[in-house]
Amino acid sequence: MSPLRDGLTPLPGPPDADFIADFTLAAKRLGEPAPAPQTLDALGTVAAVSPFLKGVMLAAPEDVFAVLSETLEGNVRAAIATPGPPPAALRKGRRRLALAVALADLCAGATVEAVTEALSTFADHAVQTALALALHEMGQPLDPARSGLFILAMGKLGGRELNFSSDVDLIALYDPAAGLPGETAVRVVRRMTSVLQDRDGIGYVFRVDLRLRPDPGSTQAAVSTRAALAYYRGRARAWERQAMIKARLVAGDQAAGARYLSALNPSLWHAGYDFNAIDEVMALREHTVAIRGAGTVTVPRHDVKVGRGGIREIEFFVQGLQRVAGGRDPQLRGRATVPMLAALAARRWIAPADADALTAAYRLLRKVEHRLQMVDDAHTHTLPDADGLPRIARMMRLDDLEGALTTTLNDVARRVRDHREAGFSQNPLLALLVESGPALPADIMEAFATKVAIWQSDRYQCLRSEAAQAILLRLLPRLEAAIAASADPAAAVAGLDAFFARLTRGVDFLSRLDRQAALIPVIVLIVTAAPRLAEQIATRGALLDVLVDPAFYGKPQEIEGIRRRIAEALAAADTLEEKLDALRVVGQEQKLLVDVRILTGSVSTVEAGAALTDLAGCLVAAALDVAQTAFAARHGTVAGGGVALIALGSFGSGEMTPTSDLDLVFIYNAAENAGVSDGEKGLAPGPYFARLAQRFIAALSAPTTRGRLYEVDLRLRPSGRSGPLATHIRAFEHYHAESAWVWEHMALTRARFVAGDAALGERAMAAIRAAVTRPRDPDELTAAVLDMRSKLDAVTRDDARTAPGGLTDIEFIAQYLQLRHGTAWCGQRVRRVLRQLSADGALGAGDAERLIDAHRLLRGLMLAFATAGVPMDLERVPAALCPIVLRAGDAPDMAFLAADLAERRQTVRAIFERVVGPLR
Repeated sequence: MSPLRDGLTPLPGPPDADFIADFTLAAKRLGEPAPAPQTLDALGTVAAVSPFLKGVMLAAPEDVFAVLSETLEGNVRAAIATPGPPPAALRKGRRRLALAVALADLCAGATVEAVTEALSTFADHAVQTALALALHEMGQPLDPARSGLFILAMGKLGGRELNFSSDVDLIALYDPAAGLPGETAVRVVRRMTSVLQDRDGIGYVFRVDLRLRPDPGSTQAAVSTRAALAYYRGRARAWERQAMIKARLVAGDQAAGARYLSALNPSLWHAGYDFNAIDEVMALREHTVAIRGAGTVTVPRHDVKVGRGGIREIEFFVQGLQRVAGGRDPQLRGRATVPMLAALAARRWIAPADADALTAAYRLLRKVEHRLQMVDDAHTHTLPDADGLPRIARMMRLDDLEGALTTTLNDVARRVRDHREAGFSQNPLLALLVESGPALPADIMEAFATKVAIWQSDRYQCLRSEAAQAILLRLLPRLEAAIAASADPAAAVAGLDAFFARLTRGVDFLSRLDRQAALIPVIVLIVTAAPRLAEQIATRGALLDVLVDPAFYGKPQEIEGIRRRIAEALAAADTLEEKLDALRVVGQEQKLLVDVRILTGSVSTVEAGAALTDLAGCLVAAALDVAQTAFAARHGTVAGGGVALIALGSFGSGEMTPTSDLDLVFIYNAAENAGVSDGEKGLAPGPYFARLAQRFIAALSAPTTRGRLYEVDLRLRPSGRSGPLATHIRAFEHYHAESAWVWEHMALTRARFVAGDAALGERAMAAIRAAVTRPRDPDELTAAVLDMRSKLDAVTRDDARTAPGGLTDIEFIAQYLQLRHGTAWCGQRVRRVLRQLSADGALGAGDAERLIDAHRLLRGLMLAFATAGVPMDLERVPAALCPIVLRAGDAPDMAFLAADLAERRQTVRAIFERVVGPLR
């Protein structure tokens, strides 16, 4: 990059002639050649608009030449390296940096980000230097890194967005465990403050504001971490929590500061979406406007910081969304405004066009703010009256500053207002359910009114508080409309009443509905048609957050997104219990997403099965990693040891339903003659991996405060229930080569490696492929398959899977033909296998298509009933579930669907007996 002197362009208007003459004489006295004419004109035009900068250049002309010879970045380094005693060096450094920043900004086209970064970098150095000096001056000098005392930068400095003439907002805290007495900490902070803000002939470094500390009216300059944490956990006001979004550790004991910020996080970031934060933030914003008297946009005398449409409006808008979503999404906890606008757009909380417009407005307003402060080095944000506007317009290089600012301020105010009124986001998935409906019939209206009276009484604990009642009152018209539009309004009223009776946290839940009106039809649908989901949401209302999150629009989340979400959740957890809970939360949220997509018909059966299977695979891999890490901490590792998990059943073939178990085989390997594991409690390989398998199963299926993830079924392991939980790879290979039953090899056609050691997994899959493709006696195979299906018929249920002509028949046909013809398409969906068998000539094309059509119908029905959590009985389908079942069956009415299903089952059973053999 070139030095500043090579890129300065004069401001519009005439230069200050007296300044040019005086500066030229000063250059001669210093023995410096006069700057190039364009550079001299640039300096003269700056002097003409800024008495402060004119005084700096004439008082220290040597600084001007030094500044001109460096880039902006070089000037930051030089200001930091200014020699001399710390107080004087800091003041000189700040004076040089102010000049460098102003010239770069006004005449060299520096960006807002470059300017604020330069100012913030020097401010960080100044705070660190002042604190170190104050600690050194103690009777017993203290090491800043081990003192227990640390400084948090807040506000603009916290976000590295410091103004040209900004105060620095600081919070000083000390950890009593480090041994530093509170009174000593207070003396150190007072001395640090005086170093920064005391003035001499050169000037000052920074004005310091300590009023953002916890409970400033009752605390001294330094506050203990214990008192601060207690304050934020209990009495802190909304604006104080909001301010902590920008808190950044800037000086002092880094370890103590990091511990404090980590402990503070739960008080700042809610685990679920905090829609109450929007009201708090915007109420604070309106309060600020009222106090400052800046309710309308008239550019002369307008405050570009706190006035309508100003900088604070953009900042509050961003921070409001951060407080809503930052608890769930750590990527939205950043301190700087412009990057957070981009992050909010990337996560679909705001439209990219709005992010771009607010970013451009923010940069324009920050440039105006800097120029207001450059005039006299004053901490001001207020535009001058009409006579003074031309000076600022000249500094901005704008012909119509008033017009540009009026447009910008009004546009910011409109965009923020529109977003606030829209609830900050709109989710297309939920919009599928939003439609206007008829009014409630009289009898239903009477039942609804009766229930409303109950909800407004003290009967249900979740609705007793004044806050819950206030929100409920606002929601009643929308609840009534959603009930009227539902498939069964009477069932909707009863279902909603039963839901409120079970609901645990009324205010949180109702706040979500209040802010996201599109959720109301979803809730009415769920409580009416899907009792299984209603039970989950009643006890874990925060699950609804995942439906609000704009990051989950459209199709189910891809596997990399799920892995990232799991990794973020685990990274935020410390203990084993917290990690298990984190896995459950992610799993339950993602399952709910698929459930709602099934209910709304926005995914196909294939997409739903694949999404549920991908989710299970990610959670199984994460649970195995958590279990292995925890187990190794106590028992160490086994030499040459490894684990591979093989999925079978619907998990293996990628066709899971919302209520599927996980069929797994837990395989391990160890070095020959491996001794006991190398941990504190060493174990031989067999017991080691058996207990690890138990730990892994518990990670998935043990109930915690967040429920359970999956039931795990290991009965398909060698020797079934009588075999060990963990199977050595050699025993697995030998069993399937020598001892396995035909039905076990049929199950292997759906096998797939899902987690663990990839090499061990491939070895297991090689053994599986060998078992599936080995030559067989056709008559013995046929007899075994028929015997097995006959036994199942004797105990079958009338459901989509096991009834005659159901999914089991179709799966048996596919598995039988694979074993008979020695083909191994392991871990493939049934329909894909049927198509491949048809292509290879093992199954007639017509039979294949009829089986595929029947499979599609049966899978759709099974998903619908499993999602709702009710038995599959076409004669007793709840009215609210009927539209979902009919959509799944692609049928106009239930009578047609029942007849179609019966006919397809007969066709499937006929194909089974023709392909495999007649059943007795």
